[in-house]
Amino acid sequence: MTKRALLIGAQSYDLTGVHADVALMERVLADRGFTDIRVCADSEAGYHGMADALTTLADETKEGDAVVVYYSGHGSLLPVPPAHRGDLPGSPHHLQYLVPVDHRHSTADDFRGYLAEELTAVLRRVTKITRNVTCVLDCCHSGGMVRDMGGWRIKSVPSEVPVAAGLARSVELATGPRYPDPHVVRLVACQRHGFAYEDDRQGLFTTGLAKALEDFRGRPVPWSVMIPRIRDHIQPRVVLQRPEAGGPSGRLPFTLDVPDQPERMPLASHDGRLRVPGGVLFGLGAMDRVRLVLPADGSRAETTAETEVVAIEVTDALLDAPAIPFPSPLPAGSYALAVRVHTRHPVHIETRGAFAEALRARLASSPRLFEAADADKALASVRMRNGVAEVVDGNGLPYRHPDKALDSGSATPSARAGKVVALLETIARGERLRELTDPEDLSRLNVELTARMEVETAPGSCVYRTFLTGDEGLRAGCRYRVSVAGNARHHELYVWVLGVGLSGRTTLVTHDQPSGIRLESAAAPDADVGADAVTWDSGPVEIWWPDDVPANGSRPESVLLLVGDRQLDLSPLVAAVRNVRSEPAALSALLDEVCDGVRDSRRNATAEALRYRVFNWRTTVEPPQRQPGATTEERGERKSQ
Repeated sequence: MTKRALLIGAQSYDLTGVHADVALMERVLADRGFTDIRVCADSEAGYHGMADALTTLADETKEGDAVVVYYSGHGSLLPVPPAHRGDLPGSPHHLQYLVPVDHRHSTADDFRGYLAEELTAVLRRVTKITRNVTCVLDCCHSGGMVRDMGGWRIKSVPSEVPVAAGLARSVELATGPRYPDPHVVRLVACQRHGFAYEDDRQGLFTTGLAKALEDFRGRPVPWSVMIPRIRDHIQPRVVLQRPEAGGPSGRLPFTLDVPDQPERMPLASHDGRLRVPGGVLFGLGAMDRVRLVLPADGSRAETTAETEVVAIEVTDALLDAPAIPFPSPLPAGSYALAVRVHTRHPVHIETRGAFAEALRARLASSPRLFEAADADKALASVRMRNGVAEVVDGNGLPYRHPDKALDSGSATPSARAGKVVALLETIARGERLRELTDPEDLSRLNVELTARMEVETAPGSCVYRTFLTGDEGLRAGCRYRVSVAGNARHHELYVWVLGVGLSGRTTLVTHDQPSGIRLESAAAPDADVGADAVTWDSGPVEIWWPDDVPANGSRPESVLLLVGDRQLDLSPLVAAVRNVRSEPAALSALLDEVCDGVRDSRRNATAEALRYRVFNWRTTVEPPQRQPGATTEERGERKSQ
């Protein structure tokens, strides 16, 4: 097994810190055992040089390798003139691409931008060989305004280059998958509508990434936990540059390992008050208990303290002051854990002996579960079948195939109970989200919105019908799509899609932008929404029956579309999943989440809480009809489980 990395540095259009970015990443990766590190910079970072370097990396990668693709430079989201779109059916509204150093030399026949579709395709080639792939993009795009913030700069990429050849290349590539490979961890400089900054030395995202990796050296901390630390390193310098981690971000850095981890909730301090932003969405209410965790930092050891939710302010949970003094501002990477909450779910135990006692002890310490005497009122029941623990629903259907690794001969009762309770907590989290509805208080978003879910009439037909409340009997392999629109052009709105799948797992379907995808002005307003319309649609999402769920009966499936007026990272709602087939796919083309997602210069001067609306569709899903053919991943579609 070889640890390989390709570091691309395209220092163009007055950027000054790209070479320093590449040098820093070279040191960071070499320090973590990468032995095959290739640098593509200076004149080699032209379009053909970048393309050749990525192709060579894919050609030389071997099974089991760890692979990193890193890019520092500009990214561009270039609007395609309507006249060009009319000349070439199927063309996109924007070209999304990395900006090589020879970009300005593009001609009508030679477009020198490395398209999102090209990057997606080469990464998909790599993951067919090895699943251990990480893509890091520290880039900005041409759509941003130039703002002067005390020396922080961003330069827009000129958009006068001819686009005809690039448009033709994009349409040609559209015959293949457009969506990111679900096996690629994607670390991105920030979100879609913002700005990326560098100082005279290097990019802030690359600096923050290197510091976070050093902060957690030797500790089993996944990317999903590390990304808030990266944000904390950046925000004291330029606030609201918001990096994200997409794809299977529950992995430990540069590995396939997914550690068990609790539901870490965000922790913030404003005007001397501690709060959990969006605490209502994480199931918190008044009098619930939480544990506050301040990570170790230099000479200070990790600090923990318990406290209580004293009030709900819109959607934020306000916390009582802990018994020990907490520093202000909070240390980077601080978070909260649920200790005991009001939204607890009953579990019935149908077994005896040491395992049953270990299970009761685990339930007693679970913040979201308790033992129930009545099986009819329980979320789930735990029983023994042929010496193996089994968790079943109200109809007696097992949530998972029996885990033979946890039979009495290979694990202690405590370890077996811990595995069962982890599954029960995953199911309980999903059930809590199934019940989420529009709030009736100040946390309700006061914007008129319409949303709909549509189901494909026949597999692969691309013809959809409206999903009606009470529709039953969808089958695994069916595809749906959701959309939302409203007359809210002057509001800044964000959208998330969550699926509570037939497996009981919660999937953040919009995992590529876990802090929300911004609604955009409608390209062609219709009579339903008017001239001030903002819209968004998910594209096709396939209902997937996970391999670890028995195909012995219909199962419930819920799709939630949440619209809010603030960014909020909802990735903690998604349980860590070890089965690699269970990793959720991302929603949009790779540079939707990175190259046109750059760093935001707006200052967050208030502690205003999220106001939101929820659209919730429920159905049942029948087991799949097993047929040969391409898999979801090969078609490049996203999945809901």
